[in-house]
Amino acid sequence: MLNILMIETGRVSENSTVAHIRNSIEITKILNSSESINCTLTDLSDDFSTDEQYNLIIFNYAGMGCDFSRVEPFLDAQDNCRVGWVTNEFELFANDFVKKRMDFMITNFEPHGVKKAHKYKDYLMTNLNTLIFHGVNPYIDKKYEICYYGTYRKYRESYFKKYFNGDFILSTTKKNFKKFMDLDIDCNITDKLHVKPREETLNLFKATLYIEDTKTHECFNHMANRFYEALQCNTALFFDRSCMNTIGRDNYIIDEYFIVDSSDELINKVNNLDIDKLIEHTHTNSEIALMDKETTSKEIVDFIKSLSLRNEPNG
Repeated sequence: MLNILMIETGRVSENSTVAHIRNSIEITKILNSSESINCTLTDLSDDFSTDEQYNLIIFNYAGMGCDFSRVEPFLDAQDNCRVGWVTNEFELFANDFVKKRMDFMITNFEPHGVKKAHKYKDYLMTNLNTLIFHGVNPYIDKKYEICYYGTYRKYRESYFKKYFNGDFILSTTKKNFKKFMDLDIDCNITDKLHVKPREETLNLFKATLYIEDTKTHECFNHMANRFYEALQCNTALFFDRSCMNTIGRDNYIIDEYFIVDSSDELINKVNNLDIDKLIEHTHTNSEIALMDKETTSKEIVDFIKSLSLRNEPNG
């Protein structure tokens, strides 16, 4: 039996709306679905026993502000244990504590997107963002037209300026308000959307916008969480044309209607959206997403098992 510990660097809760915590929960369930794997999920608040031994320890997220003081004696007491890191974002840096110990990675993006400081022996690229997708919500009438939600990203500034004007709604944390306002954009800025499953604020929007960091144009990264969130909420997702490399390399069917290259084109298409066509488009891609989720689950289990074999003593 392969004994694995998944350490989430956020506070684990079954009701969490944080994407990487929800991913940790799903990965734990996937690993435990295999008869030859026992996976325990915990977080940094745990009292780690130095008597417990594991074959693999996997950290998820591992942001710079994390306190690993409880983990260090426990990790130092491990015998012949491999340490890995899960991330779906190549702009994230692993905390130094994790970075100097990890020797494998599970990611959402191509290896050439890995930061030079992140060293590894084994690498799995798989579609992590499918893991928290559970199908499409019942359709509800839309109250608002279009929004973009998310954090401030310097490599998206040109796209923020391109689309964020007029009645466009931008949802972000209050700490980011000034960063966006300093770009001299003119749109409606509001606090974070609610993302509790089946109660997402996004359900109330007819459409939302998909843009990506300029680096992602050259380094393939599977569709972001917002793609799957829009599917779940029957919300039309419009892509800036700069995302064509991602669209072409992922598995989803994106109608040309949902590709835009200006604010005026976006507004015009949202105003003339065919709801029946949207629902058909949504359900087609939902079926693909659920199949991709099964593939991701199998790839994770197979990869973890292969690590255990590589960790066996010679002879």
